[in-house]
Amino acid sequence: MGNRLPRAIGKEPGCPGPGNISFRNCVPCSRTRDLRLTEGIADMRDLLRSASRWGGSKARPYQAARAYRLGFASVAMLVASFAVPQVRAEEVTKSFTVAGRPTVHVETNDGSVRVTSGDSKQVEFRVEYQGYELGRNLTVDARQDGDKVELVARVTAHWGIQLNWGHNGRRLHIEVRMPQQGDLQVHSGDGSVESSGINGSVNVDTRDGSVKANTLNGTIDLHTGDGSITVDTLKGDIKLRTGDGSIEARDLDGKVEADSGDGHIRLVGRFEALNVKTGDGSVDTRVLPGSKMATSWILRTGDGSVDVALPADFQADINATTGDGHISLGIPVTVEGTFKRSEVRGKMNGGGQTLTIHTGDGSIRLNKS
Repeated sequence: MGNRLPRAIGKEPGCPGPGNISFRNCVPCSRTRDLRLTEGIADMRDLLRSASRWGGSKARPYQAARAYRLGFASVAMLVASFAVPQVRAEEVTKSFTVAGRPTVHVETNDGSVRVTSGDSKQVEFRVEYQGYELGRNLTVDARQDGDKVELVARVTAHWGIQLNWGHNGRRLHIEVRMPQQGDLQVHSGDGSVESSGINGSVNVDTRDGSVKANTLNGTIDLHTGDGSITVDTLKGDIKLRTGDGSIEARDLDGKVEADSGDGHIRLVGRFEALNVKTGDGSVDTRVLPGSKMATSWILRTGDGSVDVALPADFQADINATTGDGHISLGIPVTVEGTFKRSEVRGKMNGGGQTLTIHTGDGSIRLNKS
């Protein structure tokens, strides 16, 4: 190892404590932790090499055993000295009073968001953070302009080697409580988003994380670049989109568009318009009584099965095709023109708007709901 030894945490200029104190609340120590880890890894390698040299084939048994004990004891002490302690969570709270219908905008580049509603005219924010230092690698900015309220929480780049996987004990979570009657916009660069109990426009976009929602009524647009979407009790104009993940939706009511680049889609609801597409995954749609086709519907997958359950009195023109699979009918369809193993064209209860069902590679099953 030469003359290089790992320096003790707690020896930095400005550090209030003695050597080997916890660096949890010591900024000078935490800033040099990653540099020391690099030195510590090199020391560990040298220790093991020395143990191997001392414990070679020419060494006496007790010398070899002692060398390896010393080497591994040193390694254990080194690893323990760099163990990351539990970092205390802290928070920032903000509250604003609105007179009319609020528009709430929440933005973070690295954190999860949860939004709920209440009966008051207050918009309340709580930003919980752990492992960050406010003002150094985390900024929180909340402001109000009339009935428009905005919160922006940003994490700046943190340098150095991280001791463990994930975010090295770092966490950022935003809690929002807003009036039930209002509009919501949420953008997260990396984190999950949950929303519930809002009557109005809801627009959610996360680049990497899951999206969950329940009890929303209005114009709803939920999007994730990479993650699943799970929703329950949504009414209005509904868009559910994920670049890579599944979509699970129950108790939908209205016009629905569901799109996944790679994942299965399962929908249950009363639909007026329905456009479902996945590049690679199954489609399972249950159409509840009371659904009426205001326009043509499309259910499509590039590779996977399609299961559709329809009410007994449902009226539609059926156009079902599969590139490589078979079609089975558990409902009465009056065939007009085409009836093949891989293609069916006909009318259900006299016909109506066109229901198009297609899979590039998979089976199609139509049954009663």
